Amino acid sequence: MVSVFMKRSGLSLLLAAAVLVLSAACDKEDMPAVKSSASLAVPVVDPVQGSCGIITQGASGTAFTATLSFESASEPWCSFGESGSVTTAVGKVGQSLTLYVSANPSDTYRTADISVVYADGYTASLSLAQMPGTVPADIARGWGELPAYREGATFIYKKYLTTLSGNGYFSGGRFRNFTVCYDTQTRVSQWVAYPVFYPYYETPKLDRVNAFGYDPNDQQPAIPTSEQQNISRGYGAGGYDRGHMLPQATRYNNYETNRMTYYATNMMPQNSRLNQGIWASLEGKVRGWGPLPNGTRYDTLYVVTGASFKDPGATISNANGPITVPTHCWKVLLKQKGNLNKQLWELEADEVKAIGFIFTNDAAGAGTSLLEAACTVGEVEQLTGFEFFPMLDPAVAGQVKNRLNTAEWSGIY
Repeated sequence: MVSVFMKRSGLSLLLAAAVLVLSAACDKEDMPAVKSSASLAVPVVDPVQGSCGIITQGASGTAFTATLSFESASEPWCSFGESGSVTTAVGKVGQSLTLYVSANPSDTYRTADISVVYADGYTASLSLAQMPGTVPADIARGWGELPAYREGATFIYKKYLTTLSGNGYFSGGRFRNFTVCYDTQTRVSQWVAYPVFYPYYETPKLDRVNAFGYDPNDQQPAIPTSEQQNISRGYGAGGYDRGHMLPQATRYNNYETNRMTYYATNMMPQNSRLNQGIWASLEGKVRGWGPLPNGTRYDTLYVVTGASFKDPGATISNANGPITVPTHCWKVLLKQKGNLNKQLWELEADEVKAIGFIFTNDAAGAGTSLLEAACTVGEVEQLTGFEFFPMLDPAVAGQVKNRLNTAEWSGIY
């Protein structure tokens, strides 16, 4: 579920988005039938001409009717047909349904409402938003984990999508895997942002693929191979591991999804003791803090993991050019308290929790406890210069991002 209400410079922008109904089961022996639902593959689209899919779930073959409406009758900016203005479409659960989107020439967001009515009586009200034409189109902002866009001459923003396998919790489909802000100067991503949700990404649990290599650029934008780390055989420098920024164990649904976590764009040269010690412990804690299959903690956990380079620091020689070693490794997390089923912009300060962690990327960092590394999200913003979780109401964000309560996150000591 994603929706946006952003107040910037006194301007209020309301972006409503799809509600995704999720089901969970206690074990594989007693898995419930997939509930009826409808959602948008991407609830906030880029300002350029493109398309967006509607995902339908429920009893196979159930008929549905989808209807489009707009804020203004004179603004039919998306359609169920490639040409003209087709505002009604019919289909059956399991079939793909595409919305064709025209470019947005204005400097404001625009929205379209979509009603999906199933023959069995289920009804979903969705809203598709499109970014202004003045907003850079190289990264979508429709996902709660994404930091605010920051211009960088050497930054490449890229979102990786994956097709997840259906299981007892949902019917599968095309979803986001992770997003990177890749820095061609350091050859390390400034950050990798991703959701943690057990039923989607960790079930069924497979073995790791260990397929370290380049991003093959089968998704756009391309990150030239010559600008990536050449680390299929490691860094060739003692004391450094190929550290996953999105942990591979957080993506076990299928081998394609797991393999993407081994792309060079998801790797940072990390102190071996840190990577194999307290950092690995933190990664396990994060998975445990996300939604669980026993029906508790349904709401998505949003995570950003990153690398910072505060000093000139060390570099590692590499076939494609030197790789800069991060001076710090960090994480920020955001989650609703309880099963509130609210949009991010709706949350009050006492309904959301957030936390950050900062480690130095050296032996001292490896000897740091989770309690010692815990900090506010605001402190990580000061370290990195990035703004995190911009979908929060700004009046709430200031309180949440400058508050630290380790008791809200079990196992920190």
